[in-house]
Amino acid sequence: MRIEMMKQDQAVPEKSTFIGYARNMLCDILGVVAMSALIGASLGVLNARADDQSGHTEHDNMPGMHDMAGMHDMDHSGHEHYLSGKRAYTRSLKSYDVPELKLVDMNGKQVALRELLDDRAPILLNFIFTSCTTICPVMIATFQQVQNRLGVDRKGARLVSISIDPENDTPDKLKEYAAKYQAGSRWTLLTGSVEDSQNVQRAFGVFAGDKMDQKPVTLMKAKGSGKQWVRLDGLADAGQIVSEYDKLNMKK
Repeated sequence: MRIEMMKQDQAVPEKSTFIGYARNMLCDILGVVAMSALIGASLGVLNARADDQSGHTEHDNMPGMHDMAGMHDMDHSGHEHYLSGKRAYTRSLKSYDVPELKLVDMNGKQVALRELLDDRAPILLNFIFTSCTTICPVMIATFQQVQNRLGVDRKGARLVSISIDPENDTPDKLKEYAAKYQAGSRWTLLTGSVEDSQNVQRAFGVFAGDKMDQKPVTLMKAKGSGKQWVRLDGLADAGQIVSEYDKLNMKK
C-alpha cells in the first residue's frame, strides 16, 4: 500500500511538468500568431501609402492642387475624363447677348458686365469655381499661360473668369485665387449673386444646373465684333487658345 502511494506521488510532478510545458508552448504559438498579424497590418499600411503616392498625376503638381486636398471628397467624376489623353476641343461661331447686370470683382468693386465685355478690346472668357480640383485649376493655369504669352501689348487682350459658385466664391477668395495664378491688371475675376451668375451662364450657353457637371468652355471675340463670339468646347491648352486668338484678331 505504501509503495503504491509513493508511485502516485511520483506521477504528480510528471503530470504537472507536462501541463506547464504545454502551457508554455501555447503561449509561444499565440505570440507568433499575434506578431504575424501585427506585421501583416504594418505591411498593409505601407502598401496603402505607396498606392496613394503612385496615384498622383501631373495635375496634382499644378498651382493650388495641394492646397485643395481637403476638397477631394467632392464628386468630380464628371470632370475627370477631360484630364485624360490629348487636349482636344471643338470650335464654333456663336452670337451672344451679354446681359445687362452687375457682378463683383476680386476687389469687391461692382462691374457692369456689358461694359466690361464691350467692343473696345479683344476678350477671352471662361467660367470657373475655386473649390473645383479637376478642370478649373487646369483652366485657370491655362489662362495664366495665355496671359504670359500674349503679354500686355498683344492687341490689348482682356481676360475674364466668372465664378459659377458665387455662394462660396467671395471677392476675398477670388483675390487669393487671382494672386495664386498671378493674374495681371488685364485679367478680371468676377462673382456676384446666384441669380446673376446663372443668368450670365445661360446667356453664354454654359449653365449645367450643378457646378459638378460643368464643362470646360473658352469664349473669345475680336475687338469690334459685336455679338459674334468664337466658342471652344473642351479643355484647350494655352497654345491652342493663343493660336485661335491670333487667327481671330489677325483681320482686325
